[in-house]
This record gives sequence, C-alpha cells and structure tokens, in this order.
Amino acid sequence: MKLIVNPGSGDAEKTPERVEKAVRYLKNENIEVDVVYAAPKKKACKIAKKAVKDGYKTVIAMGGDGTIVEVIRGLVGSKTRLGILVGGTMNDIAGSLGIPEDPEEACALIVSGRARKMDLGRVKTKKHKKFYFVMCTSIGLTATMYPKVKKVPKGKLTGLKDAFTTFMKFDPKPEVVMTLDDDSKVKVESMLVTVANSPLIASRNLMAPDASMGDGLLDISVYPEFNKAEVLRYFKNTAKEGLIPDGKLQRFRARKVKIKTKPKLEVAADGIPIGKGKTTIKVCPGALRVYAPQLAVTTERPQEEIKEDMPAPVSPYVMEVKEEEGLKELNQNE
Repeated sequence: MKLIVNPGSGDAEKTPERVEKAVRYLKNENIEVDVVYAAPKKKACKIAKKAVKDGYKTVIAMGGDGTIVEVIRGLVGSKTRLGILVGGTMNDIAGSLGIPEDPEEACALIVSGRARKMDLGRVKTKKHKKFYFVMCTSIGLTATMYPKVKKVPKGKLTGLKDAFTTFMKFDPKPEVVMTLDDDSKVKVESMLVTVANSPLIASRNLMAPDASMGDGLLDISVYPEFNKAEVLRYFKNTAKEGLIPDGKLQRFRARKVKIKTKPKLEVAADGIPIGKGKTTIKVCPGALRVYAPQLAVTTERPQEEIKEDMPAPVSPYVMEVKEEEGLKELNQNE
C-alpha cells in the first residue's frame, strides 16, 4: 500500500503521531506500507498517479479535503482503491463517507478489504474539457468567493478584508437556464447554483441532504429570490442547526445538467476556480473504489459494498447505467 501524507493539513503537530499509529497498525496486520509526504513541488495527485503506474492496489490519503481530492484525481480511470485517514480541518469527504477519525479504526476499514463504488462528478467549461470533482461544483457567489477565502490564514481574522470586499461587490442577479438530462429546462434568477455529489459541503454543512455518492445522480440547488445576506444566513444556520427548509430554495436531481448564466458567472469545482460561463456537469457512476462504511448521510439509498477482487451488482438507482460506465468514460471527451 502507498500512504500519501500532507504534513501541513489540520493540526500538523499531530501528523507524525497519526502516521506512526497507522503504519504500526498495518504492519501488525502484515501489510507493507510505503509512506510519501506531499509538498508544493511534490503534489499528491502526481504521487497517486505514479502509485497507479507502479501497480499499487490501494492508495491511502492522509489529510484534509484538498489532499483527498488531489489523490482521487490521481486515481481517476484506474481500479486502484482509496483509503482515507482523517487529518484536515473540515474533513467533509471523510464525514460524508463515515470515516472514523481514529487512524487505527480507519485502517481497520482498509484491512477489511471491503470497498464501495463511489461516484465522481465531471465538469466541462471553456477552460477545462474534463475536470473531476468529489463534493460540489458551484456557480456564482460562492465560486467567486473561494479564491479570497482560501487566502485567509487558518484561525485568523487577518486577510478577511479582501473576502468581505468581494462579497459586498458581488451584485448580479443573473438569469440561469438549466437543461436537465430529459431535456427539460429550468429558467430562474439566482446568484448561486450548487451541483453536489456529496451531502456535506463547506465545514460539515448538510447542504445536499439527499445526496449519495453512490446513486448515479447529482443534487442541484438554486436560490431564486435570495439576496446575499439570505444566502449567507442560510449557510450559517444550516451549519449550526442542520438543514432548514426554505420554500424559496429549489432542488433537482439529474445525471447531467447544462447551465448557462447571463451574465457569465465564475465556476468552481471543490473550491478550485475552473472558468466561467457555459458549463456542463455530469456524474460518473462508480468511478472510484473507496474503503468506507457509507456513501450517504441521511438517506437509505443503496450503498454497494465490494469485497476484495469481487465485483458488485449495480445499484438499481443507476438504472440503465452499466457497472463500468463511470470508469470507461473517464478518459473520453464529451
């Protein structure tokens, strides 16, 4: 197994201890593990790609959401399985998948040899023909805010000025036209559209309560009649109290959605800016194998479990989508 560690994630002082616990547990199970530390010039994505090329059957990511997303992008298109050790600040992916925070308990999941087939999302913009995401793609307000918020030092208020200025200057109430997979069109005015693959987004906010990372569907939310303050308040209240019903919020589910906005708005996938304007987003069913106890938080949707080297049946919620479709199309252009 290959263990990819981000030494700067979360509480960095505890990283050496967590690595030691994980390695010791795996060695006690007679599993050899090679530890590699990611760095600015040694990206986790490249390390994961090399691990696939070198024939590793399992790659373990230790870090926060950013680290896990990078590792997943390195595994896309392969059958190499992903293990996750919690080590970040937000840990939304680990939360959605039910990964234990204790490294030994997380390693026990991996040692069990049981994995689940997890969906990924794929975005196409003018700037990127294929960009994969794990959690959510947003268009509009939050996509514009991401680059500023990311520059704010952890736990400090310094640096918030630019983020606040960007928030205050964001003014458009654009026309949004969405085309869902049955060619039905939705036309609204909304400063924000979110397309989620996972239920937990942005510091454990249950923003997409019905989302499952194994049902072959994307969960789409639009916010018509919301002003900036209402969007901010909605997110804040959701983080504190769980999902709060709001009659103005509109939700849709689809395998594929095409989105146009006028004026053109920024697009961000898992917090990474990837362009603006016309966007096509689709789900890649079962594109990744992950060691996890769940693929959803609040739903009872099927969550396929795979034993080591054994195929699993297709979820009925994927309907006509074939088992390997997600993997086959990963390297194909739209």
